[in-house]
Amino acid sequence: MSLRDSRGCPVSTRSTAQLAQFEQALELSVSYRLDPLATIQAALESDPDFAMGHCLRAGLMIMATDRMVAPLLTESIEAIESLGRRANERERAHAAAARAWLHGDFAGSVRRYGEILVEYPRDLLALQVAHVGDFFNGSSTMLRDRVAQVLPEWDTSAPGFNYVLGMYAFGLEETGLYSRAEDIGRRPLEINPRDAWGVHAVTHVMEMQGRIREGIDFLTSRER
Repeated sequence: MSLRDSRGCPVSTRSTAQLAQFEQALELSVSYRLDPLATIQAALESDPDFAMGHCLRAGLMIMATDRMVAPLLTESIEAIESLGRRANERERAHAAAARAWLHGDFAGSVRRYGEILVEYPRDLLALQVAHVGDFFNGSSTMLRDRVAQVLPEWDTSAPGFNYVLGMYAFGLEETGLYSRAEDIGRRPLEINPRDAWGVHAVTHVMEMQGRIREGIDFLTSRER
């Protein structure tokens, strides 16, 4: 029997240890702390057929935007594809989205990651990659609306909810909705004071409104 991650999304692995390493690496990725690649790499060395681990590594390579990572990206895509039906539908969709990116179809890749969210709105990895991809592609409206589409499916019971709020706040800020962006951006900081997405969104609002002294004080208060 396959397992589900902490947000209820299916994974094809039967190993709770592999799933735990995936969860740890995903947390490191979305929090922008330490090294998620080293964590998921250890899981893949233990089990080279860990499809969701390859999905995460592929996502990390895409967000790195560095041609030097193409071999690792290719390796993970091919590993998932080689599993055939042993990888589940969601994992195969991740591979297809990543392959589009590898081939230079950046808009198509982001669209495919977004399509994953239609079926699995709590797929935090797909959401992060799509959100970052929207930023790379200059799609400011989608920075807001893509997150808004899945937000009703999230609440405090789902690990990573604070990060989703932070992504949404950034999208609001990038579309000029500054007051709403700051209100939403402060909510993840109530859940996790070290939430980088919340700090990021609120700081952008203060910058855009010319609240320089307040912004400096806000960042200084978060320095530790």
